[in-house]
Amino acid sequence: MISQEQALNTADSWLNAVGDGRRREVRHREFELGWVVWAAPAPLERDPVTGMRRPPAQVGQACGVVDRRSGELTVWPSVPADEVIEAYRLHVRPVTGPGNTLVATYVEQAGGEERRVELAAGPGLVPVEHRLVAELARLGVPAEAVRTIHTALRPATLPGGYAAELLERRFSGAEITFDHSYGITAEERGDGVAALVEQVQREVRPAPPYPNRVTAPASGAVTPAESVRDVELGRRLTAAFESVVRYDADDLAASALPDASRATLTWAGQPAEVPLFFTADQLELPPVGGLFADLRTHLRGQADTIAPETMERLADFTRIGTDGFCVIAVRCAGEGAGSVWAVHPRTVSGRFVNGSLSTFLRSLVLLADARAALVGLDQVEAGAVVAGFQAALVETDPEVFRDDSTWWSVVIEQLWHGLF
Repeated sequence: MISQEQALNTADSWLNAVGDGRRREVRHREFELGWVVWAAPAPLERDPVTGMRRPPAQVGQACGVVDRRSGELTVWPSVPADEVIEAYRLHVRPVTGPGNTLVATYVEQAGGEERRVELAAGPGLVPVEHRLVAELARLGVPAEAVRTIHTALRPATLPGGYAAELLERRFSGAEITFDHSYGITAEERGDGVAALVEQVQREVRPAPPYPNRVTAPASGAVTPAESVRDVELGRRLTAAFESVVRYDADDLAASALPDASRATLTWAGQPAEVPLFFTADQLELPPVGGLFADLRTHLRGQADTIAPETMERLADFTRIGTDGFCVIAVRCAGEGAGSVWAVHPRTVSGRFVNGSLSTFLRSLVLLADARAALVGLDQVEAGAVVAGFQAALVETDPEVFRDDSTWWSVVIEQLWHGLF
């Protein structure tokens, strides 16, 4: 990798290679893959004959990109820096991030010696925090024997495993530490991953490829996928998942679900479980409030901590399952009726998931296919799979990435970071 000073020296040599006596000042903009560089605009010139002002001779000249990893300079058209950055991202291959690492210590019951468990993330694997639980169970180590848990990235309470909540619940007596923050906002998480990438580039030899996250295509830039009838969707769910739950009309009779959602639950059903991402509610083990209860009823036990007007709004949402922490619910009234949301059980804040139950289930099928395809891949190979997956999500539901805090936005973000 090169420094900014080296990049600007390269740009200076390029911009001032022509020996015309004029010195061009280098302007630049840094991004994750390098620096966009161009010459500062020259002052307006005057025509020596007419005395009229005229544009400088170098208007419209090309800009360049100096690659952070190789130091190579490539020349690009004279367009805004944002466009150059996006074009350069597409020019190089998509690459996922280095992922997370975890080191846990525990005291061996027999001899009292301290032992270590070391885990590293990989494409298609379960997050390291969840793998720790499985590994300790395999070794027969009780949770109370765990003394410390240290991760490269701070465990987060995010869809895709809710790692922080898992560690707090399972290992309340352990000291939990981390190297880099993985915060609440996408910007904060990006800063933490950038710091981890720099650390990995310094310490690992040979250095892994530098991550390159490709932006998801805009909804208007893709051809929408054809709609899928519920019966056909049911066939796809059966092919993708071990168990699919379908509901009788009697199960749905008392719910406020829109007709389209009722039809989907009857004819297509839901996967009984998509590990880390979704578990369907079932008649044999109904949630608090009953099967397909509205969220006001489901969360009634927390009424003392939720504002009355918020409780009233929750009546417009019907629970269909959980993502491991948040309630997955269909909005049944008002603007966006039929859309799917993930609702935090304590703060009752919501994340938009999909525009309809059908597109949610189709997206879960895409997720299962992508996760299976990721197993055993390197970061470059995984990047191509993640890029294809996010494009397929947009084709399935144009609203899926409407902002960087939606449920699928956060899942895709973690895939790009290499967490699972």
